[in-house]
Amino acid sequence: VTDISIKYFPAGKTALAKTIHYDGNLREMFNPEKIILEDLDMNAAYDYEIYLNNKKQVFPYPLTFKTKDTWEFRRPAPDFSFIFGSCAYINDPAYDRPGEPYGRDPRIFDTMAKTNADFMLWIGDNTYTREADWTSKSGFYYRYAHTRKNRHLQQLLSSMPNYAIWDDHDYGPNDGNASFELKDVSLQTFKDFWGNKTFGETDNPGVYTKFTWSDCEFFMLDDRYYRSGEALHDSATEKKYLGDRQLTWFKNGLLTSRATFKFITIGNQVLNPLNDFESYRSYREEYDELMHFIKEYRIPGIIFLTGDRHISDLIKVQPEGMYPLFDITSSPLTSRSFARFAETKEFNNPYRVVPAAVTDQNFIKIEVSGARNNRMATVTAITVDNKRVWTYEIKEMELK
Repeated sequence: VTDISIKYFPAGKTALAKTIHYDGNLREMFNPEKIILEDLDMNAAYDYEIYLNNKKQVFPYPLTFKTKDTWEFRRPAPDFSFIFGSCAYINDPAYDRPGEPYGRDPRIFDTMAKTNADFMLWIGDNTYTREADWTSKSGFYYRYAHTRKNRHLQQLLSSMPNYAIWDDHDYGPNDGNASFELKDVSLQTFKDFWGNKTFGETDNPGVYTKFTWSDCEFFMLDDRYYRSGEALHDSATEKKYLGDRQLTWFKNGLLTSRATFKFITIGNQVLNPLNDFESYRSYREEYDELMHFIKEYRIPGIIFLTGDRHISDLIKVQPEGMYPLFDITSSPLTSRSFARFAETKEFNNPYRVVPAAVTDQNFIKIEVSGARNNRMATVTAITVDNKRVWTYEIKEMELK
């Protein structure tokens, strides 16, 4: 391929089409390309076409997108919805461990693509790097490219905007931390394959970023690049999870946010007291610092969106002197579920506010709706066959 271009135009108005050509290098073995579409109208639907060497590519699904609305100072905040999930394993027998395949039914991505939602959040383990991938740039790019070749996943990526953070398996080794020697290679791979608006700060690398949608703000946090080893004592002052700079950035963002709901996306569970695996609570100094900050500055509307656990769950915790906090966990998309979950102490978790944790393949949909000062986030767990397992409502007035 010597030329890649995208033609885009307001839905059905081909006479207004504009074309942008990719002007980057096309000679690499793995060549993720990013093309930024310019001069788009707000609150408008667009069609687009992809051309390789001036030949239009044909897809079995429509190529469309819609831009965000300009509603501020004009009308009430628009209702919207989004989906999110974690743990997407695409089988690759040459590099997988022997035995039963770890990856499950990729048709869940078809169900997600057909779900009426404005965007998708990837909460980590968006691909599973293997042992052979952790030692080279080509290994990381091969793994991401292999995952993206899945036709079911391609349809989801084409159907709505996608925002992402990482967790250990797309960052590198299992339970990886700041000591991973190829973390800069891993970071560059992530940046090349995902379309987030920003990645970290100029002088503080990472995948963290934030964006707004309607009257809500989404804080996308990096739980790996600055993370201390899990084995450090929980109370150790040097045990870091986000790291000092990212935590400061996060606090400043919370202070300035006027969002009704502040959705905090992070790879591991934050609140679950019965989680014996990776958790923000295990980083006690930093966790307590964040909770104290939210309490001291009376920051309303906090909801945590998490992944990693190979179960989906909804935990409610009431910190002393604060409003109740919710931790909504979504996992797994296509990886194997938590096989021995029924044997754990959290199987009948008293902090759970839904009938049961979901152990089948699933994703979460959240719908934000309602009048001003009376907004509501409706949370629904959905399985691969589009079954609604449970629904739970979180009201704006609860989170003050």
